[in-house]
Amino acid sequence: MIRRRRVAGQNMTFDWVFALILGVTSVATAALSLALLPLVPRLGRAAKAARSDIDMVFLFDGEQLVDATPEARRFLAGGPSGLSDWHRLCALVGPRFPEFRDRIARLDRDGSTLMTEAGGRAQIFAKWLDGVVRLSLHLPEEERALDAPDPQSLAAMAAELTTLRDVVEAMPTPAWQEDEEGAVAWANSAYLGLVRQCQGEGTQLNWPLPALFSPPDEGGHAPHRDVIQTRDGAERWFDCVSVMADGARLRFALPADAAVRAETALRNFVQTLTKTFAELPIGLAVFNRARELVLFNPAMLDLFNLEPEFLTARPTLVAVLDRLRETRMMPEPKDYRTWREQIVRLERDAQNGVYADTWTLPSGHVYRVTGRPHPDGAVAFLFEDISAEMSLTRRFRGEIETGQAVIDSLDEAIAVFSGAGLLTMSNAAYAELWGEDPMLVMGTTDIAGATAIWQQNCMPEETGTAVELSRLIRQRKPWAGSMVHRDGRRLACRLRPVGGGAVLVGFRPDCLAPSIESPVSRAAG
Repeated sequence: MIRRRRVAGQNMTFDWVFALILGVTSVATAALSLALLPLVPRLGRAAKAARSDIDMVFLFDGEQLVDATPEARRFLAGGPSGLSDWHRLCALVGPRFPEFRDRIARLDRDGSTLMTEAGGRAQIFAKWLDGVVRLSLHLPEEERALDAPDPQSLAAMAAELTTLRDVVEAMPTPAWQEDEEGAVAWANSAYLGLVRQCQGEGTQLNWPLPALFSPPDEGGHAPHRDVIQTRDGAERWFDCVSVMADGARLRFALPADAAVRAETALRNFVQTLTKTFAELPIGLAVFNRARELVLFNPAMLDLFNLEPEFLTARPTLVAVLDRLRETRMMPEPKDYRTWREQIVRLERDAQNGVYADTWTLPSGHVYRVTGRPHPDGAVAFLFEDISAEMSLTRRFRGEIETGQAVIDSLDEAIAVFSGAGLLTMSNAAYAELWGEDPMLVMGTTDIAGATAIWQQNCMPEETGTAVELSRLIRQRKPWAGSMVHRDGRRLACRLRPVGGGAVLVGFRPDCLAPSIESPVSRAAG
């Protein structure tokens, strides 16, 4: 019994000791937890800061990328294509760190350098490691977390960005961005291809890219034309356009080779026409829709004795005609009303393309005036001096009239047939003998028609002679004979070839030449 009590007392003592130890341990744990509880947020922020301070790290040996963190490689993938990794990085960080190239250039002397973004918190730390450059690019957490989109929006933005990038890269026209100093800060593939054409296909491209085009006018955004020369000596023409977007200058170069060739061909054509018009003896005057003189050649000055100052002042058609009337260089109208009606008719007929007139001037000169319509309501007038032509025509007409008067004075009836067999000349005695007016039948009567008239007006037994004359005229053989007219007169006939393939046929009363009987009988056989 006593032994059992002792054991029970020992067990109670052990329970109290165990409970005491457990309580002290719990109190200590609670106290330690209360002491460490304020530090928990700080540790979380420190861990978060540690995670946000992970930089993008690049290792470059010259311009070759040796190693980079995954985030750094993703960053490089967003740079312009067609460039080396180093120049792609320069293109990405250059706009945010303008002094990047200069600081890197002297890194082998400085050993290390720290660059801070102008107007921002991004930083680049560069260190020289025995020829290898270690770059650490730090972007602040605010840039990553500020207005972070949801995954769906982020995917849509990424797809749109990819599409826009593909569109810009596939553009056939060069496009590039310039900084404040005019240096190229970004360029698309077409611009890079143009740089290769200028520098050579095998040339390694360096950043910044060369500026191929001249800078635009100060403060001007108007398109201007520029030309560059490729390595093979060919000239490429472009219409350059500049726009401002978010403080940056975007420039586009639209190919203009076809337009330049067309303009050059048009300019050469106009020069050729100008030289041709300048050498033409025919005066040319072109009036536009408003009837203002827009084009004339030097012959206008010579034909009408006009002053160059008057014509270059773009006078109207009425003003030009008034000046010609005042200087007596056009036919004098009867009165002012007739003059105005003449101007209206001239303009109307020229617009319809039917105006043609001959001006006989008081000085004796004769001008042929022709009006022709031109596109867009314009009208062109041609003034040709035909004084020499008219003088020659008058002289020829006078000679023809004189010759006609001479053969009309002959008693012998004469008819001349051309080589084509047409009656081209006859005299009054021929018309009186055969009853046919030569002025009415000249050029329309042929040999068959003439011999038919002769047969009708001769005795029936003389029909064979008229038919024989038709054959002899076509053969152009000399002949002499006789035939009897219906009125009983015997006619002595002769046929003689003359110049130009023509044949002369003559008829006269046989009683006027009695000595011709013997040769006629000999010719007749």
